[in-house]
Amino acid sequence: MEKIMAVLTGERAYGERLCAYANYKRGMPFTAVSFDSGHAYENFASKHRIGVLLTDGHVEKKYSGFREKLQDREDMIIGLLDETDEDSIFNYSEAPAFDTYALIPKYQSAEKIMRSVMSCCSSFGVHICRETAGSGCYVAGVYSPSGRSLKAAYSMALAKALGSMKRTLFISFEEFSGFSRITGECYGGGLSDAMLAHKKGCLDSERIGSLIYTYCGIEYIPPIQYAEDMKGISGEELAQMIGDILEHGSYEAIVLDLPDSFNMAEDMMDICDEIFMPENDDQVSAARTDEFLDYLAACKKLRLRSKLCRFKMRPYMDRMLSASYVEDLIFGELGDLAREHVRHLRQ
Repeated sequence: MEKIMAVLTGERAYGERLCAYANYKRGMPFTAVSFDSGHAYENFASKHRIGVLLTDGHVEKKYSGFREKLQDREDMIIGLLDETDEDSIFNYSEAPAFDTYALIPKYQSAEKIMRSVMSCCSSFGVHICRETAGSGCYVAGVYSPSGRSLKAAYSMALAKALGSMKRTLFISFEEFSGFSRITGECYGGGLSDAMLAHKKGCLDSERIGSLIYTYCGIEYIPPIQYAEDMKGISGEELAQMIGDILEHGSYEAIVLDLPDSFNMAEDMMDICDEIFMPENDDQVSAARTDEFLDYLAACKKLRLRSKLCRFKMRPYMDRMLSASYVEDLIFGELGDLAREHVRHLRQ
């Protein structure tokens, strides 16, 4: 498929805003072009192959027979922007006669629309080539053998810090991450879907794109919703799933909030370039950390030990959950610490 998405709508400002978002968002697999005229679209399409077309009922109302001109385009995904109003000429109670079409609510966030488009590409088996797929991706893991070290909070701050330099994906393997409470999102898919797609061998770029959410500038795959979803899957399989994302995704960096279980985390550590290990400055945490390091030495896991970036957590007063919680992490002391840790990647 050619990497062109056309947005054809009678609402010019709407089309321009949606295309601006798609073109601004780094790593999108196509260039978005807006049209408010069927004739302008047809002229452009005669010279360029359109892979995705998003259109609404206002267009067909102005240009009679436009739908019939699309009937033979079996190689193109057509997204019908559902306006849910009486002026829409599309009869959404009857399935359109397109082989690859989808009904997409028109008046929702641009991120949700683009996630729907990527989901359509995956559902219809359409592959969009990504030029940057798997090219020199930096993988950072965050792990703590001691617990109680603000590991999850630091992971988000690290993802944000890396995101200012490279297109970064954040994945948390915590069983109870609290993400839905923090972001206020009701997720339609997430890490459980990614694991299932990997097992079926269909975790491609389109499927990955359909699972990506954004919060405070951090792109992430929502964590599992049920702890049982981690049963029956090994750390090796999770590492292979990350390999799929490295191969088919368009990311330049990935931050992994690794599970507490070392048996589960070890295989993922193998694919990490660096492993950030926050430590608390108390006797119990120090004892646990020393025991972990002794274990790595006794088992001759020197390669893993060489990847560790150990650091003491500075005194940090964690705030109560609020709308500004993540912003506080990003621009506060943890954010400064994360930016200091990744500064070498700029050089």
